[in-house]
Amino acid sequence: MGHRPGCAPTFSRRAFLRASGAGAVALSTGRHARSEPRTPMNVIEFERTLAGMRARHYRHREVDIVQTGFRPVGGSVADFAVAEHEGRIHFFYIERRLTEGTPFYPGHEIYFGHASTADFFNWQVHDPVMLVRPDSWEEAHVWAPCIVRRGEGFIMAYTGVNRHISQNIGLASSTDLFSWKRWETNPISPCKDKAWASWRSDEISSCRDPSICEYQDRHWMIYTANTKEGASCIALTSTADFCTWKDRGPICVGPATGYEPRLKGGHPQGSLESANLLRRRGKWFLLVKAKVRDSDRRSWVIESDRIDSFDFANRRVFWPGAFGIEVVKDKGGRSLLATFSGGHIRFGLVNWTDPKPAGRFVTEPQELATWRP
Repeated sequence: MGHRPGCAPTFSRRAFLRASGAGAVALSTGRHARSEPRTPMNVIEFERTLAGMRARHYRHREVDIVQTGFRPVGGSVADFAVAEHEGRIHFFYIERRLTEGTPFYPGHEIYFGHASTADFFNWQVHDPVMLVRPDSWEEAHVWAPCIVRRGEGFIMAYTGVNRHISQNIGLASSTDLFSWKRWETNPISPCKDKAWASWRSDEISSCRDPSICEYQDRHWMIYTANTKEGASCIALTSTADFCTWKDRGPICVGPATGYEPRLKGGHPQGSLESANLLRRRGKWFLLVKAKVRDSDRRSWVIESDRIDSFDFANRRVFWPGAFGIEVVKDKGGRSLLATFSGGHIRFGLVNWTDPKPAGRFVTEPQELATWRP
């Protein structure tokens, strides 16, 4: 791929999973509860049996994908990436494991959860990937991955966060979606020393939520950033080789005033984030999540004839109830979408041939049948 990938962590994801207790506490519901053994046993048999019960409960999830969606045992899902490989659709997601929803507390969002499905209803939970690395630009948290196929392998762009909550973007590679190697050239630092950007490495700074699309022999990456005027924005950079990047500056700028912090969340106005850039019908569609004053919606779409210019004032609601949105599969003029909502991954549909395309949740299991890998 014309790069030198960095080294993977020195300990295995499986060892981390065992040590962290991510096998989770077994719940006394569902089909696993009905198969619980009732015969008294000694403590060694007890521990072995219980470990097996917990592993099955954690690893294999049977999901009501229409009503609730998928989430890992004991956790919830935020921004995620999607990739299809060898008959399965893989999801790599921010995995939240603290009661408080905010991602900024220590020990929160320190790896990506990984799960896959072949039919949308039965899910297999795999070992987590991309654990944070101490004393690095990604020492505190990892957020918001996206994945693109390149050649025979995959490239992941993701957010790393240091102890100051300064955010940056790096790359990792995989041939099988299970083993990932960080690039030695990380981080990309698309905001560093840019005249338009407010970013520094020693205090909280926005540079997160990468999303990549391919167009005219280049890869175009959008991400969340802040302008020096104090506005949240979606910025753009592009590359022909994933090594050299050309800054394109902000392409969609939100309000520069009106932000009010709330410790427990529920801010009346928020950043432009979790964005996705899509080309359909010869036009560009920017999907973006943002809390806007006087609206209870979070999911917006802005249309443009240009890849580098979107007017936030011209936004309209795209998918009520959805947050960050990814395209799972395309078929003709329609797309199968996925979003995180209420801490779960759920699916939806959109018809891009409509005059004003809008997403909606899948309402019947049969709607997913034709989208199986």
